[in-house]
Amino acid sequence: MSMPAGWYDDGSGRQRWWDGARWTDDFAPAGQPSPSGPSGPASSVGLVSSAGSLSLSKGPGAPVLGFVGLGLAVLGTVLACIPAAFGIGVVVLLAAFVVSLIGLFRKGAAKWPSIVGMILSVVGGIIGSIVLVVSLLASAPGPVDPIIPTDTPSSSSSEQPSTDPTAGRPSPEELSETILADLQRSGMHQYDDDPEWVACWGEYAYDSDLSDAALREYVETMDVVGEERELMKTVSSDATVFCSSQ
Repeated sequence: MSMPAGWYDDGSGRQRWWDGARWTDDFAPAGQPSPSGPSGPASSVGLVSSAGSLSLSKGPGAPVLGFVGLGLAVLGTVLACIPAAFGIGVVVLLAAFVVSLIGLFRKGAAKWPSIVGMILSVVGGIIGSIVLVVSLLASAPGPVDPIIPTDTPSSSSSEQPSTDPTAGRPSPEELSETILADLQRSGMHQYDDDPEWVACWGEYAYDSDLSDAALREYVETMDVVGEERELMKTVSSDATVFCSSQ
């Protein structure tokens, strides 16, 4: 309740003028009775109590919602800056903005926590979005290097093994022509005038345990790679010895 205007003890032992709403700078002369108005301990105590109540009633209340919104804004900003938790961070920032907005319109409470919470909610969302975009760009696969053609000419069909399963087993004549060409390529010409030896070698290789694919590979490339390479060497050596003894 408000006290009527008058001279009252302000707690310092001096009489001071109360205008009905607040203390003024007017003091009664020391040792003089108050010009008017009640005096005494009861009035002094009542005035001090009323003035204290008046002061407390006019002070701002605790900004609970403002601090809650500010805390959520800080947490949401941290989560939004983590790409894996960006979605959760956005939800927390939205909640922080709403709570801060409600706290801003609460009467009798300080406004600054709510204002800071709203600003941080918006700024945190922007920062989190930038971090997410940068992270996605950093993890995106780079451009595929174009295939640069080389100057090496493509191998002819005679230098690559046939992959056609219908090619079948080479004939003894094909094998004979191949072994003669293989020997001439190696600089061995002692069998150029010995068609019987060449024909014998072809027949021996044809009747060997070499697979059709291995013999076809030998006819096309003059070599055998893979599992039957050693067997080809053995058959070739045995055929040379056998045909030379005939």
